[in-house]
Amino acid sequence: MIAATIPFDIQPLPLPADAPHDVRVWLVHIDLTAPLSVFDVLSEDELARARRFLRHEDAARFATVRTALRHVLAAETRDAPASLVLNADPNGRPALAHPDAPDFNVSHSGAYGLIAVSRERRVGVDIEVARATFDWRELAPSVLAERDRHEVETLPEAAQAGAFFDCWTAKEAVLKAHGAGIGGGTIGMNGFSVLPRDGVRYAVDRRAGAFAANALIAPSGYAAALAWSV
Repeated sequence: MIAATIPFDIQPLPLPADAPHDVRVWLVHIDLTAPLSVFDVLSEDELARARRFLRHEDAARFATVRTALRHVLAAETRDAPASLVLNADPNGRPALAHPDAPDFNVSHSGAYGLIAVSRERRVGVDIEVARATFDWRELAPSVLAERDRHEVETLPEAAQAGAFFDCWTAKEAVLKAHGAGIGGGTIGMNGFSVLPRDGVRYAVDRRAGAFAANALIAPSGYAAALAWSV
């Protein structure tokens, strides 16, 4: 039903069997050349925010995923997409001003976005372009806990960048479910570990709080993760 009502490509993403039954995730395909005029359900503030981006592709990413989010939430609340009021908490985490509002989270990178929704728990998602040539060691001190780094460094050289991106997306998803996000101050990215990974399930340690995380099926060249409160 969601895919039929949104004027661009959005598809439900299959989740691992051990993900909570109340959590749903959609993958959004982004047309980086789409003009802002097609996003007619956005508020004036949202359109103004989109116009402030220096690069049109960044504006298209924000406008596409925000429009898709409005359609997803409209289906949840049975309200018109343009009528929804989206606020933000002090950490900048969006929330729907509605008496029957579900929790939700979004992410976008490259030509794809993710939207996660749940009525029973907090959720976080992250998707990143995972470049095989990326020098992960430059960011390792700010991203990896000691255990994470040990797990990445024990892998063959060719697999290390991919493992770093997997770890990065899992941590970002946990922080977004937590509500802190990068730089939020409550918990640092390198202040907890998520490795090793057992299949798709990350070993999120207790320093992150009561959260779990799974790797998601991502398009080729991307890494993606889902986190939720437990």
